[in-house]
Amino acid sequence: MKRFPIKVILLSLFIVINLTVICTFPTSMSDNDSEEVVNNLVTFLNKNDITISPTIIDKETKKVSSATLQNFIEDRDAFAKNILGAKKEVTKNGETYTANENQVIFDGNKFSFVPKTPVALSETHGIDAVNASKKGKKIAAYYGFDSQNALIVSSDDNGKYHIFMTYTIENLPVFNDYMTFDITTDGLMGFSGVWFTQNSLGEYRNAKSVADALLEFSASKDKPNGKIEISDITLGYNIVDFDTSPTELQPVWRITLKDGSKYYINA
Repeated sequence: MKRFPIKVILLSLFIVINLTVICTFPTSMSDNDSEEVVNNLVTFLNKNDITISPTIIDKETKKVSSATLQNFIEDRDAFAKNILGAKKEVTKNGETYTANENQVIFDGNKFSFVPKTPVALSETHGIDAVNASKKGKKIAAYYGFDSQNALIVSSDDNGKYHIFMTYTIENLPVFNDYMTFDITTDGLMGFSGVWFTQNSLGEYRNAKSVADALLEFSASKDKPNGKIEISDITLGYNIVDFDTSPTELQPVWRITLKDGSKYYINA
């Protein structure tokens, strides 16, 4: 009879036990014992070297839609001239548009506005840490970006304000549809990003539960080796294909680790 080393036997037993737990783990968050479900989930993840606080695990059933987005920029020439000033002479070299040493640069679907000096706007006057997000929204509107369905947050870097704008579908963020504005009291330093806006909104369905997403992450070969600490898990969307417009959205759970790295589980 063929003999197997004890390490192989123990490893096989460990795999069988974990697969059994994953297949039978209660993932419903609508039961009265949802707190117990969360605590059991946290305990199971801890045993697999994944640490997460129970407070960031959403117990509610979430809805997602089969939405599509349309690229905001349909005519690059017109877009560049609008940003640089329609009355100014605009030259084009490859994907770079220039007027008075100010530039609009395209890289795939990403675009950047790089002014030679800060652009003084009434919207940048009196900017501070309290009103930066509000002023960032006004600047986006000034340049023609629809920020009505956008989530806007700001950060202060010693008087240089970074305004981060993310498109949302029914209050859920589209993670890879974003713009960043850099502003000081001297004016707009520039902006860059990708911007798609809503084209259609389909039927809603229940999203994959956060418990299922975390269990799938724990079994993923793509996760880091060693101990893992999860700092956030958020439901949202990713744009499926930037090269087509309109493009479909994929519902995802975004798992953010303590080191800032992000992983996406289809929802």
